[in-house]
Order: sequence, then C-alpha cells, then structure tokens
Amino acid sequence: DDRRDGLAGLAGRLVLYAGTESHSCVTKAAEVLGLGSACIRVVPSDPDHRMRPGELERLVTLDRDAGKLAVAVVATAGTTNTGAIDPLAEIADTCARHGLWLHVDGAYGAPPVLLLDGYQAARDGLARADSLAVDAHKWLYAPVDAGLVLLRDGAMARDTFSLVPAYLRTDGDEDGPGGPVWLSEYGLEQTRPFRALKIWMQLRHLGRDGYRRLIAADLATAAELRRAVAASADFELLASGLSVVCFRHRPGGMDPDRLDGHNQAVLKAVQLGGRTFLAGTTVDGSFALRACIVNPGLTSARAAGLLDDVRDRAAELLSAG
Repeated sequence: DDRRDGLAGLAGRLVLYAGTESHSCVTKAAEVLGLGSACIRVVPSDPDHRMRPGELERLVTLDRDAGKLAVAVVATAGTTNTGAIDPLAEIADTCARHGLWLHVDGAYGAPPVLLLDGYQAARDGLARADSLAVDAHKWLYAPVDAGLVLLRDGAMARDTFSLVPAYLRTDGDEDGPGGPVWLSEYGLEQTRPFRALKIWMQLRHLGRDGYRRLIAADLATAAELRRAVAASADFELLASGLSVVCFRHRPGGMDPDRLDGHNQAVLKAVQLGGRTFLAGTTVDGSFALRACIVNPGLTSARAAGLLDDVRDRAAELLSAG
C-alpha cells in the first residue's frame, strides 16, 4: 500500500545494506526515495575491499530482531574505487535466507564478469541477482549516456510502476494495432531517448568475441601497470582490481605525513600536463592516484610511460621546493 499511503508509516524501519565501496548513487537513491541515508547499513569490508558476507548476515539478523524491515542488499561487481568484486554467491545465500532483494551494481565491472574466463564464481553469484545495473558507456564502449538495468522479473517492475490512463493503454500484442507494453510501465519515465540504438549497434559491430578481446586487452594493460608499480622503488600499490590500479608516488626519505599532499600536487600537475590522465581517490585513508583502463586504445606498452610522466611531474615539483 505504499503507492497510496507513501512511506511515512514505515519511517525508520526500512533498511538497505551496502558495502563500504558502494557507489554514491546508492545513498542518493535512498535520499530521493524519501527513505533517507540513515536507512543504509554499511557492511564492513575485508582487506581486499569486498563486502563481508558474515557481517551482512549479522547485521540483517540484528535489525530484524530490533523490529526493522530489511529490504534489499546492494552488492558490487567491480567497485568504482578499487575494482573489487564482492563475494556475490555468499551474499546471494544471505538474501535467499532472509527474503531480501539482491541488486548488483555492475555499472563498471559486469562485462568482464559476464564474458571472460576466470570469473566463474562471480558469474554464478551474479546469475542469482534480482536486478543488475550496467553502464554501457563504461566497459561496453558506448557513448555517454547509456545505462541499463536488467530485471529477473519484469512483471514485478510493471506491477510496481504501471499507471496507464485509458488513452495510453495497450493490449501487449507486439504484432497487433494495440502495440507492446509502454516502457513507462516499467519505471518512472513516461518517455525516454532511444539510448538502446547505440548499444545495439556496438553489440552488432563487436559481438561477444570482439568485446572479449578488447576487455581482455584492457585487463592486460592494467596488469602491466600493476607490475610496473610493484617493481618500482618510488611507487606504492595501494589497491587494484579488474582494470583499476590505485597507487602513489613515494620518494625516498619523504615524511609519510607529506605523502598525501605530495600526491595531490602530482595529480594536478599530471592532469594539467596533458600527456596522461589519472583520477584521485582515497584508499584506506591514504590519497591515491587512480588509473581505470577502459580504453582499448591504451596499450600495455604505455604503462611505463604513464609512470614516467608521474615521475617527471613529481621531480619538477620537488625541485621547485
């Protein structure tokens, strides 16, 4: 009855669960829905920045014993910050035991999990999700913006959102004059741009094998960068997963308290230098330079050059005092 009465009667009772590395869109969604960010329980991560299934189980049990209504878990297949893949199968087990909706944020990382060897365990867990988000403008190489959500049960989405006046009602016959079900019955939008066309064209152009080849090349480039960082005395690897590599420049003898400020200055110099683009982030409390490789035009041969660019900018800053 929430469509009629709203959520006011459930204020403070509904609970969502997300990991420490979950995307900020989860918080924004809770706020926009009127649930409030306080309804989100943050599940602790393991040293590899993955949600801990045991902690999820403990929190769900505690909340239910306290009379709260556990609603959904947002797991991640390839976190934006570090590329971590949550243990999806174990999380799905908890959701099945407690009747929770399992949404997987695969906006960045779903394509390699779905297409490449080596991710079978994650793929098995992903197959049990109730919904999956994928941003085709990330690792499916489509132009911005092109996001999609896949639902296990489309009828459930239609039951949730459908509100069709008589002049828009169809009979669902895709071959008849009544036409198919309106897309507005599956979500909040009455109409929407034809984003599907550019995704369809990419799929037709590259095919699954083409995507496998290009994504594998991105992963190889990230692996080469990871190896180069690990092999360099003046760089420190802070986190890595899929094609994300988080690291920092660490000159010999520099006071650890100065490293964050130094790397923030290096990042600005690198970005303004125009040869390389890196983002900045925070990993376990330390500022990091973040490379996320989803461009097949960037080859593994460029990885060493990327570090050289960082070194050059750092040297300029250090020499300037």
